[in-house]
Amino acid sequence: MKSYIIAIGMSILSLSLSAQTSGDKANASSEKAKVPEIITKLKVMEILKIDEYQLSFKGVSSDGRCPEKVTCVWPGEAKVIIEIFDGTESKSELITIPAMGFHMEILSTSDHVVYLKNLAPYPVTSNDDIRAYKLLLKIQPKNL
Repeated sequence: MKSYIIAIGMSILSLSLSAQTSGDKANASSEKAKVPEIITKLKVMEILKIDEYQLSFKGVSSDGRCPEKVTCVWPGEAKVIIEIFDGTESKSELITIPAMGFHMEILSTSDHVVYLKNLAPYPVTSNDDIRAYKLLLKIQPKNL
C-alpha cells in the first residue's frame, strides 16, 4: 500500500514539474529579444559622413570629469567641440557632456538621427594626459 501511495505521489510531482517547465518555455518564447545598441567612435579631427551631412569632432575644450581613483564632490563634466557641415555652411557647437554620459540628439537628417552618448576614455587618475579622445555616437535609422 505504501509503495502504491509513493508511486502516485511521484507521478503527481513529475507532472507538476513538467507543467512548470513547459510554462517557462512558453513565457520565454513570447519575450522579444532586445537589440543591442551599436556605438560609433569618432576620433578627434575625424570626419563622419551621414547622408548629406559631415560631422567632425574638433576637440575637447575641457575635461573636468572626476577620475575613477579620486574622491570628488561632484562627478564633473567634459566640454567638446563638434562641427556640422550641411553642404553649404559649417556650424560649430560646444557641448557639455556629464561624467556619466547621456543621450543627446546632435544631428537629424532625412534618414538618420545621431545621438551623442559619451566621451572616452574616462580619466583614471588626476595625472592622466589623455590625447586619444573619442566621441561615442549612436546613429539610428529614422524608420525604427
